[in-house]
Amino acid sequence: MALYQELFARFYDPLLHDFERSLFKKRKALLSNVKGTVLGVGEGTGVNFKFYPKEATIIAVEPSEPMLRRARKKDNNGNISYYNLGINDPELDSVINEKSIDTIVCTLVLCTIPDPEKALQNFKRWLKPDGRLIIMEHIHATKPINKSFQNLFNPVWKVFSEGCNLNRNTDLMIKKAGFEAIEEEYFKRTLRFHSGVFKLKEE
Repeated sequence: MALYQELFARFYDPLLHDFERSLFKKRKALLSNVKGTVLGVGEGTGVNFKFYPKEATIIAVEPSEPMLRRARKKDNNGNISYYNLGINDPELDSVINEKSIDTIVCTLVLCTIPDPEKALQNFKRWLKPDGRLIIMEHIHATKPINKSFQNLFNPVWKVFSEGCNLNRNTDLMIKKAGFEAIEEEYFKRTLRFHSGVFKLKEE
């Protein structure tokens, strides 16, 4: 397992280079909304770092140590704290106070978190009342044939992609958890994607 994590981290950026180029403009525009104290969820190899403002304070959480090691090399501003933890690990409550985060960033990560509903509830606890959740995630297909293919292939895909799920209803999960879209977009890059900026729904 450790060897596979090392190999996965080593080849992640080269393998996704062209795919990331196709997302560059959308990612840059989306992350222009980042400000203040930022929680970067599953920061991987640090793809988002170059888009974060220099004046922001970043808490980068990543469960894969090999990924985190590569992310550190992309920190050019020295404004990032690193935590080799999963987002639902109880230890994070000693790092993040309730209602202390201005921006939570999730890009290509809610597909992988073992319990995304729990993570979303944690986000609600940690966000300030006027805080923002920023997401860019691949999600479930809508066409029946594509959805069937995702469901069929998902168990195999998870094994080779560090737990990534092809078929999660992440867009629906976010709204069900109590978040409201300020802006959102659906688009395709082979898979169907959902991105946007969300606020806490008033109760």
